[in-house]
Amino acid sequence: MDILNLGEHIRILEELLLHQDFRHSQEQLEALLAPEFREVDPRGNNVSRENVIRWLLAKDPGSRWEYADFEVRELGDNLVLATYFARQILPEAQSSGGARHCSLWRQQPGTTSWQLFFHQSTKVA
Repeated sequence: MDILNLGEHIRILEELLLHQDFRHSQEQLEALLAPEFREVDPRGNNVSRENVIRWLLAKDPGSRWEYADFEVRELGDNLVLATYFARQILPEAQSSGGARHCSLWRQQPGTTSWQLFFHQSTKVA
C-alpha cells in the first residue's frame, strides 16, 4: 500500500472509531484496538483500553466530528503516526473548540489489518 492510500486508510479507521455505532458490533471495535492499547486524555490521565471501549459503546450514535490537518507519517515497518485536529460538531450542545490528536497504528504481521495501540488528545481553547 503506498503512502497516499495508507494515509486515507488510516483516516477512515480514525473516523470509524468516532462515527461508527459499535453497540451491536463490539467485536469490530475490539479488533481495532490493540490488546495493549492505552490513551492519554486531554488532562494527561492514562485511560485504559476497557474505559475507551466503554466510552465508545456508550457515546451518542448521532455524534459527529469534523477533521482537519490530517497527516500520516511512516515511522517504521508497519508503524504509522497519524496527527490531526478534530472538533465535535453534533450534537451542537456538546460542540467544543476541538483537540489536536496523535495516534500510533500498527499493521498486524502477515495481514492487511491495522490496530490502534496509542492515542493522545490535547484540547484547543
